[in-house]
Amino acid sequence: MFEPAKFFLNRRDAEIQRKNSNKINLSASRRLGGSKIILALWLLMALLSHNVAAKDENKEVDYLTLAALLVKDGHYERAAVALDNLNTNDDKLDKQRYYTLQGLIQLKLAGYKEAIDAFQKALNAGQNDPTLHIYIAQAWYALEDYDLALTSITAAGEAAASNPGVVLMEAQIYWDREDPRNAWQVLSRGEARFAENPAFPRRKVFMLIQLGLYQEAAAHGLDYLQRFAADATDYIAIGSALRQSGQPNIALNILEPARIQFPENEKALIALALTYANLEEYSTAASLLEQAALRNHEYLSDAAELYQRAGFPMRALFLNERTTNQKKKYKQRLSLLLESSHYQQAVDMEEALYRVGLLDNEDIRYALAYAAFKVGNYDTVRRHLNILKRPALFKKATALRQTMATCESSPWQCY
Repeated sequence: MFEPAKFFLNRRDAEIQRKNSNKINLSASRRLGGSKIILALWLLMALLSHNVAAKDENKEVDYLTLAALLVKDGHYERAAVALDNLNTNDDKLDKQRYYTLQGLIQLKLAGYKEAIDAFQKALNAGQNDPTLHIYIAQAWYALEDYDLALTSITAAGEAAASNPGVVLMEAQIYWDREDPRNAWQVLSRGEARFAENPAFPRRKVFMLIQLGLYQEAAAHGLDYLQRFAADATDYIAIGSALRQSGQPNIALNILEPARIQFPENEKALIALALTYANLEEYSTAASLLEQAALRNHEYLSDAAELYQRAGFPMRALFLNERTTNQKKKYKQRLSLLLESSHYQQAVDMEEALYRVGLLDNEDIRYALAYAAFKVGNYDTVRRHLNILKRPALFKKATALRQTMATCESSPWQCY
């Protein structure tokens, strides 16, 4: 029997199926077309890449320019490798540029003889830049051939005379040749020409110190420090140089103003403290170090040591107690107690010394034995002395045993 509803549904299903089939075919067609486009693009790119590669193969690398760029960026070893690709027998090679670059590379790599040879070849090839003579001078100076270094500076002419660094090098060459007179004259010439450059008067100050002309050095030093508004580093450097040269009183003329101008500078305080310590003004030195210790606790033990020398053992022990380095703290505390004749307190430190590993030190063992001897604790003395093996301490231990034997047999002799 014909069923209109069922017929309608069958036709509808067939129509939907047909449309879906068309969609599927259209989608497949589109995918196929897209794949063809992608394949074509891929082939085009491959062809272009091949052509570019072929062109690059035919293009010659400019190794001179590459080496120059590498030198500019500080890659000297790589620059040397770049130059190795060039044939020096090639008539087209720019030999002036090639040998100049080779000289610079060797100079930076400390190949001084090779650098001189390269720069000379650049000059022979027609290079007329006077800077090459300065480079040659640097190389000869590094090789400690001072005569040839000076000859090269002269050959550089105005290029050298107008360069403060080269003038300073010339002065140093004369100094190294033990010719202070000419060194001083070169510095004076540089100071006159480069009046705003502090390097020349500063070098003069240290030259005077090295020559032992301390009063002159102090005068020039103060003039330099005031004229150039120097920082704490310069004050400390000049003052410390005078102190280390055995002139602490003159050093104070430099370092005391530094403490006033740079009150927050820790190194200025330390330099001044060391100077007062050299003058055996231990109390002042200790006070300065204690001030420095407010910022840096590393100075506490040094301040304690100076207070002990100054005759303030209680202050020394107080600062020692604040020291954070345990080994340093207990080692110094034992020394302070022995120097202050607090022998029983020293003996009582044994456990603390053991805890921080200081009893492995034979000097500490002997110090404890001595403290125990002073309080009459002979069993403790023997216990520590029996561990000593170092020859020098063994002799001292033998002497202490003999004294102890005398005290035991004749106690009145040890009072």
